[in-house]
Amino acid sequence: MFLSCIGPFILSLIIAVVSIPVIIRVADLKHLMDEPDQDRKFHSIKTPTLGGVAIFAGLSISFSFFTDFIHADEIRFMTPSIILLFLAGIKDDILVLSPIKKLLIQCASSLLVTVFGNLYLTNLWGMFGINEIPPILGMFLSFITFVALINAFNLIDGINGLAGGLGFIASIFFGAWFSATNFQSLSILAFSLAGALLGFLYFNFGKAKIFMGDTGSMLIGFIISILAIKFIECNRIPGFETSVFYVKAAPGVAIAAVFIPLFDMTRVILIRIVKRKSPFSADRIHIHHKLVDEKLSHTKAALVLYIISVSIIGLAVYLKNLRSLELVGVLAGLGVIMSVAIRYCHLTRKERFTFRPEKKMI
Repeated sequence: MFLSCIGPFILSLIIAVVSIPVIIRVADLKHLMDEPDQDRKFHSIKTPTLGGVAIFAGLSISFSFFTDFIHADEIRFMTPSIILLFLAGIKDDILVLSPIKKLLIQCASSLLVTVFGNLYLTNLWGMFGINEIPPILGMFLSFITFVALINAFNLIDGINGLAGGLGFIASIFFGAWFSATNFQSLSILAFSLAGALLGFLYFNFGKAKIFMGDTGSMLIGFIISILAIKFIECNRIPGFETSVFYVKAAPGVAIAAVFIPLFDMTRVILIRIVKRKSPFSADRIHIHHKLVDEKLSHTKAALVLYIISVSIIGLAVYLKNLRSLELVGVLAGLGVIMSVAIRYCHLTRKERFTFRPEKKMI
């Protein structure tokens, strides 16, 4: 229990908490700050964006310290992939990296771990009448999963504490399951990420002293992708269906763990396409923007989305014995309901601000 949960969590937490003040001082001395603006950025003072360095340090050191790599072959290609993403994130946070170059590096990192690391889906769990799938299709679907989640967490990182908090919730969920089922190396990975994120949130939640930048958000998306795919695959191990922790609708539960980032990314991209805009274009239509527009503070908006995330995970766990397609359908229905609710709030807000009663002349 200590080796797979508490130890990695505490070590990565300490590393993040100790390193962030140093990173803030260096960023201040070297003028590596994010400038506030009047459009999409909410902060009013210059703020460093190198929090991802602390997340990377806490995660990598803690995972390396506690993991027996002899029995962790399935994630041996994780290290070069993470280093690639880390270097790309650092460049983007300091100098700015074009979206295309950033996407190419994300693709390279994803290919490394899926093709060479053999970390890919092998089964569709009866969805659309399909069970076993050929390796090439499994690699392709896993590649899409990595790229999608990396970008989903990158896009949801719009207000203080949001991406870090949602990543923390997902990593704690996966970590608890891997620990309970004795998949030790994966539990260590999950709790190493969770500890680093909690340490980061101490400086980012509420009035932020530092942002995670693309370095942090891409690392979160990448690690959560590994955990989600392994969660699905571990439930396919022969004989595991007799375990009390067996999840019949594993793909649906995995989606539930990252529902908010995936929902937000899907909704935003579809809206941009309908409006004939580039999916990479910047705007203020993310779910957190809508909550802030309703006069919620960053803290309250993040807490609302935390509660929704935990509730959806709880619902998915409760419905874990449904067929996979049924649970995915339930989650899709929730996504539609949330989209309608966001649209309704937008329209009513527009009416509130455009309607002005005429003053009576006396």
